[in-house]
Amino acid sequence: MKAEKRVMVDAASLIIAATEQFITAARSAIAKRGVFYVALAGGSTPKGLYQMLAAMPYSSKIDWSRVHLFFGDERCVLPSHNDSNYKMVSEAMIDMLPIPETNVHRMPTELSDASEVAKRYAETMTKVMKAEPFDLVLLGLGPDGHIASLFPDTPALEVTDSLTTELYVEKFASWRVTMTYPVINAARQVIVFIAGEAKSAIVSDVMTGVIEGLPIQRLVPQGEYYWYMDAAAAGPAGL
Repeated sequence: MKAEKRVMVDAASLIIAATEQFITAARSAIAKRGVFYVALAGGSTPKGLYQMLAAMPYSSKIDWSRVHLFFGDERCVLPSHNDSNYKMVSEAMIDMLPIPETNVHRMPTELSDASEVAKRYAETMTKVMKAEPFDLVLLGLGPDGHIASLFPDTPALEVTDSLTTELYVEKFASWRVTMTYPVINAARQVIVFIAGEAKSAIVSDVMTGVIEGLPIQRLVPQGEYYWYMDAAAAGPAGL
């Protein structure tokens, strides 16, 4: 399924549009099923979304007691570390919202074994969500075409029998844990954030097909699938 591309004039407009989309998805899920399951992404553009969701009037438009926050991927660092997605989201949004602590599901990255982190997080997902898919998965797009921590040429790309997997990212010399393709593809809605001129090259590569087999190209969501881009990232290929 090809993504529906939504191009905004700049990053600020992108964040406003994404905030409204997030709220619509949350309210719809809560109205239909009584709960909203969302997998969050790291990165500067999602951070802007989280900050906006935590501010009035947007924060009052969601019943946060019915929202469950998960993380699509995480670096294997302590939750207090500056590289932690959990820390970023906490400071940008969670600490300001009336969301129950039991509804925030971070990866237990204080464990020393990345495989154990992945195993325990998969167990948490199953316990909380049962067999339900995510209502919304948020993703960023790396300049190498990676999404979540599904990096090119890593074994994580081939994992289909588990909800999560661990991987060592050579260029960052770090262990990470990520949700796998089956989890992301099963979501009711997937949004990929792409902002800034630095992303225009990868957008062009993906759109023109000059490079094949990138992690983003292997994404085939069964539900709604959107790319939210600013004009700088979209460039001529994305417009």
